[in-house]
Amino acid sequence: MANPNIKPRWEKGESGNPFGRPKGSKNYKTLFQEAYIAIAKNLNTGKEPDTLMVELLKKGIIQALKGNYNFYKDIMDRLYGKPGNQIELSFQETKEKELIETERRIKQFLEELGKE
Repeated sequence: MANPNIKPRWEKGESGNPFGRPKGSKNYKTLFQEAYIAIAKNLNTGKEPDTLMVELLKKGIIQALKGNYNFYKDIMDRLYGKPGNQIELSFQETKEKELIETERRIKQFLEELGKE
């Protein structure tokens, strides 16, 4: 439940990031793909970049199966985001959630009393 007394940072329809992402900037996935293509060409192995990428991922997965998740975790986190990021709540939001939970418990307790 939103607190009606808190003023929003931006007016309705106004952006918090008016200029947005710079034109031509690349995300991690694009940079990663460009890097492995460039590396594959510079290694002169005669293999296609996609083939080398599959081999690299296989090695990362094999390491993960052995218990070393560093490579796999780093790549997956960068490509797909970290799972379960924690969000810090302000004191007021925390108190509101505690009050809602307390209210729910009281209602549940009163319902159980009524059943006896």
